[in-house]
Amino acid sequence: ELFPKASILRMNTDVTMSRLSYEKKFSQFSKGEYNLMIGTQMVAKGLDFPNVGLVGVISADQSLYGGDFRSFETTFALLTQVVGRAGRRDSTGKAIIQTYTPENYVIELASRQDYASFYETEIAARKMMRYPPYTDLCLFGFTGLVEADVKQAAMRFMSMLKNAVTQEYKELPVIVLDPTPASVSRVAGKYRYKLLMKTRNNRMMRQMTAKLITEFSRLSENKSVAIFADINPIGII
Repeated sequence: ELFPKASILRMNTDVTMSRLSYEKKFSQFSKGEYNLMIGTQMVAKGLDFPNVGLVGVISADQSLYGGDFRSFETTFALLTQVVGRAGRRDSTGKAIIQTYTPENYVIELASRQDYASFYETEIAARKMMRYPPYTDLCLFGFTGLVEADVKQAAMRFMSMLKNAVTQEYKELPVIVLDPTPASVSRVAGKYRYKLLMKTRNNRMMRQMTAKLITEFSRLSENKSVAIFADINPIGII
């Protein structure tokens, strides 16, 4: 409605199912066959359109406060890439970022493309909070049809874990965070809880993890709850 005469290119997985389609659409945009491009994160990375003068990011806070310790890093990378799409080569461009927290250092530094300052701030926070690269993370996930059962099973596993690291595996440096509902707490009718352990990914840790999961699965009170472990997961559920 705002641009009734504009030719608009939509880019997401629904309309670009093959690589050939993907490349064809970008080629058409580069040649000026489209005036506007609207898309998901797939349009932010590795593209060079010299005729693009304005780029906008909608709801930057959605990834900024995603609940994962990498959220700030991921958002900074995305925003700097998007900001870099406008004003290529000798032309001047503008980037507009929609956010409720413009004072957040990630937003400020990304808008200036200040990589060094972001790294210094983020690595200091990681060290203080004992997150990678200063530790390894082990994510324990619990799923089941009854939420109360899943929560109780996660609490039982936490007790087993704390007993293990104070007795048989007391030489292993461990920080255990209490179980909480997953970011998406229910999938396919099953409730999900998570428990995070900050530690070192070594032989002792893997041995302890395997032993505890086996013992947990043998307990009759846990029969309705499935458990899994993911070491240094790409994302926190």
